[in-house]
Amino acid sequence: MQEFSALLDFKTREQAVYDTLRRAIIEGRWGPDEPLVVSRIAPELGVSRITISNALKRLAGEGFVRLTPHKGAVVAPLDPRAIRELYLMRAELEALAAREVAARITPSELEEAKRLNDLVRRHHAGLPESLRALRAADREFHRHIRATAGLPRLNWLLENLADQCEYYRSRLLDPRYLAAPDPDAHESLVEALAARDAESAASFMRSHILKGMDVILGALAARE
Repeated sequence: MQEFSALLDFKTREQAVYDTLRRAIIEGRWGPDEPLVVSRIAPELGVSRITISNALKRLAGEGFVRLTPHKGAVVAPLDPRAIRELYLMRAELEALAAREVAARITPSELEEAKRLNDLVRRHHAGLPESLRALRAADREFHRHIRATAGLPRLNWLLENLADQCEYYRSRLLDPRYLAAPDPDAHESLVEALAARDAESAASFMRSHILKGMDVILGALAARE
């Protein structure tokens, strides 16, 4: 029993470290290609080097970190090919989720979608000071839509893809206010879901994500 408790403590600590590093990357606290030095991060978080190494391996598997033998880990670079691949994948899977949502959304779930978009609208009115709150509200709106599809594996995969997109947005768009979530655009999706129009919902979501890709790639090209 003591051995199990120790294993549980280790797993809980490892998860916490993983979550901390992942959030730091998504929010842009570490820049592209920035080295992630295990010997420096471990004492900062008060954990062992192996705990940090295990977390970095998980993050590398999800696309947030690049591991190079004998060179260590760096934050994933701003690679236009990787960005395009990521957004193309997300666009098709978000369209699938929206199609499923249209077929099964309940009145209470639809009302929650409207409430969350109203929150997006309120924060949108307060730009630029409310950008951080606006981005959080937009993420909650999209999380609610994905969760309503009732497909947990798809939801998990889309959460990962959306977080990677958030990393690119935090580096390329938000610092210069180049783009912000649009509550008026979301209204089209809510209307399609209310009408149980699966094809319109899927088409909207695909277009919505691909427009985001175009803005990201345009911002990246402007930096070069």
